[in-house]
Amino acid sequence: MTFGVYYVVSQGNIVDADMLRPNNRHSFQLQINATSNMIPKSKIIVATLVKQRIVYDVMDIEFDQLLNNFDMDIENKEVKPPGRIQLNIRGRPGSYVALAAYDKTLRQSRSGFDFSWHDVEQLYAQFHVNDFNQYDILQSIGIFARASRGLTSSRDMEGRYGRLNASKKRIAYRTKFAETFLWKHDILQRSGRLNLIANVPHTITQWYLTGFSMHPEYGLGIIKKPIEFTTKKSFYLTDHLPYSIKRGEPVQMIFTLFNYGSEATLANATMYNVENQIEFIGHPSGETNCTKSVRIQSHESIVVSFLVKAKKLGEILVRVQASTEYDTDAIEKFIRVMPESLLVQNMESRIFSHRSYGNVSHIFLLDIPKTADAGSKQIVFSVKPIAPVLIHNLGNLLSVPTGSGEQNLVHFACNSIVLDYLIAIGSNNMTLLDRATSLVRQGFQNQMRYRQKDGSFGIWQTSEGSVFLTAFVAKSIQTAAKHIDKLDKTMITSSFQWLASKQHSSGRFNEVGQVLQSDMQGGLRNGVTLTSFVLIAFMENEQAKVTHAGVVAKGIEYVASMLPNVSDLYDLSIATYALMLNNHSQKNRYLQTLVDRSTINGTMRYWASEPHGIETTAYALLAMIQANRYLDGFSVMPWLANQSYDSSRFSRTQDTFVGLKALSSLAEIISPSRNDYIIRLKYQKHVKLFQNIPQHTDRIEFNMPSDVHNIIINIVGKGFMLVAVRYEYSVNLRNYSNRFRLQVDKLNTTSSDELQLEICTSFIPSLAESLSNIALVEVTFPSGYIVNDHPIEKTTPFPIRNGLVFNNMKWKKVIYVNYAMVTIVPMNA
Repeated sequence: MTFGVYYVVSQGNIVDADMLRPNNRHSFQLQINATSNMIPKSKIIVATLVKQRIVYDVMDIEFDQLLNNFDMDIENKEVKPPGRIQLNIRGRPGSYVALAAYDKTLRQSRSGFDFSWHDVEQLYAQFHVNDFNQYDILQSIGIFARASRGLTSSRDMEGRYGRLNASKKRIAYRTKFAETFLWKHDILQRSGRLNLIANVPHTITQWYLTGFSMHPEYGLGIIKKPIEFTTKKSFYLTDHLPYSIKRGEPVQMIFTLFNYGSEATLANATMYNVENQIEFIGHPSGETNCTKSVRIQSHESIVVSFLVKAKKLGEILVRVQASTEYDTDAIEKFIRVMPESLLVQNMESRIFSHRSYGNVSHIFLLDIPKTADAGSKQIVFSVKPIAPVLIHNLGNLLSVPTGSGEQNLVHFACNSIVLDYLIAIGSNNMTLLDRATSLVRQGFQNQMRYRQKDGSFGIWQTSEGSVFLTAFVAKSIQTAAKHIDKLDKTMITSSFQWLASKQHSSGRFNEVGQVLQSDMQGGLRNGVTLTSFVLIAFMENEQAKVTHAGVVAKGIEYVASMLPNVSDLYDLSIATYALMLNNHSQKNRYLQTLVDRSTINGTMRYWASEPHGIETTAYALLAMIQANRYLDGFSVMPWLANQSYDSSRFSRTQDTFVGLKALSSLAEIISPSRNDYIIRLKYQKHVKLFQNIPQHTDRIEFNMPSDVHNIIINIVGKGFMLVAVRYEYSVNLRNYSNRFRLQVDKLNTTSSDELQLEICTSFIPSLAESLSNIALVEVTFPSGYIVNDHPIEKTTPFPIRNGLVFNNMKWKKVIYVNYAMVTIVPMNA
């Protein structure tokens, strides 16, 4: 080795570099002095040149500490709540210090709420992440930084702090049951030390305390291992209260008493009737408290319960005190009391879809009965822009264009359509946009190598041109043209001239060249599909559509003549899109045929044509867009967006290209940034105006008076949005007329903690109706019970549509049945 070079790269920067002079030796000892710029992680790259080839190696160097030394300890690791902790903090003077403490059990149930040393290591690792580029090896080593890891904020669930009648209390009630606390920040003064005293919550648990510091010169410092401390008492109680209960419903209020003393003890647990909000079952009305006595062995616990009924709606205070001869504990918590009435929720909505300016009015008549409970009605008017459905991990579809004409075209086409999609949805991910733009331009340059002298494109630089490859290149360049500066349009013109010369006298196109990877053609075959594919390329190019109008007309007539005999969904889909682009007289007929043969799954529509279902559905969506049938397209959009796309396999090329093309076309039309409208909302004698702000995509919501029944909405402008009126009210079940018979039996179980019900319901027929429509069986379990994941043990005589849990309410189960006469539904809880 005659010479060499080395680079030291840290945090995306070259922090050291020099020339090596080994004097033709086979081995050479390199000594590099460590500097602060290399902390906490660096790469050392050594390279030389051997026979016109770069030979290199890379080594990772990691340091255990950051420049900003930050440390902390705690005076007392066991605290009796309510109590205090004292923290001793040390760091560089002038550092900003931030601290937080959280319940240790949070680590077992969730993640992402804390900032740890591991996160710092991962963040620094991102500075060395880059895509492999065989044309530029050193670029792939990681000179550029991409900090893609975000930090999510903690969702604190602190308890209530309020107290009632504090002056009458003789003991301190525990009311602060936080999962996190502290959240302190400060600046270290000249000494670099800070002593902090903080009150601990009333929660009995083990805590993790962590923190970090930031210095303007030395950067980040962080506690590598969280400090642990415990809040505990020798005698205390915990609650097992439900989130909510029903007014007038008998409920067990359950509590657990813990004795960590050295001896067994007699404990008294007392629950108080605060402001006469509850009633103790089995006790005289108006009783102010109820006491139970239990004996607890050392280091054991025991459960006590109180059977009560709530008397008022809203939040009520649960106050419980437990005491022994030597110690006392007491807690206060709020629980919600729900009405015994049935909550009814409805929504009236209209979709406004106008590409040009229009004037539309809608009348909403709200169906709210007079028997609705007073004060229960809520009415909300809302306007929600219809936004494109986003596809995640688009960066995985981007790849460096390489290889033969076929291989490069796969990457070039996918890169082009990904870039088009990102722009259509208004993406602000500049890193991804810049990367996609660069790859598109690189792919275009590479693809030009495979352009033949006659204007066609082939597999190799000197090979026969292919009809499919030439048409596909033309379509891809049409997509990428807006992102390529100074595109020579004569190259594309000659490609279309070559394609026109290959048309058969009947109007069809047959393949004349070689396609090694036939999978990349998707569902294309000679005949209707390939002819439609080529014609689409002509018609999507404004100049080619005019210049070769005769070629297009002859080809369309061939496709139209063949369609009556076409049964394959893929053939029908791509041919229909070609007819729509041509504005053919039979376009609507075949589009309706295509729509009639679609599959509907819930709110989504697609075309099941394996193995080309994505292509078929995408061409169908493109045809709908041409026909201005946007409302139908909205149901296709989420299905396409939910599919997996892959640019690394030839068999998925057309799926990815056509699928993203269809989504891009619809996204560009319905983009909220194009909305321009004024809404006039009229109710009673009031008028309210709403006007959208350019680039403003947030939904509009307006709370209306509860006595409104008729609403008139006038929209002037253009755009795509969902206009809706949501309203809800509650009705006492005694005011409902029965249309079903209902019988509920409690079954025997092996455990008192398990509730199993057998529910038998039958429809009460009338002269006009012998069967119900879709029937709904709603089971709301007693407070404290939650629904199993698979609660239905036996099937019913009638088909069940679906089981849903609404709003994460695990105490309610809703089952839909196609129709009802008699059905038995066993339920578990």
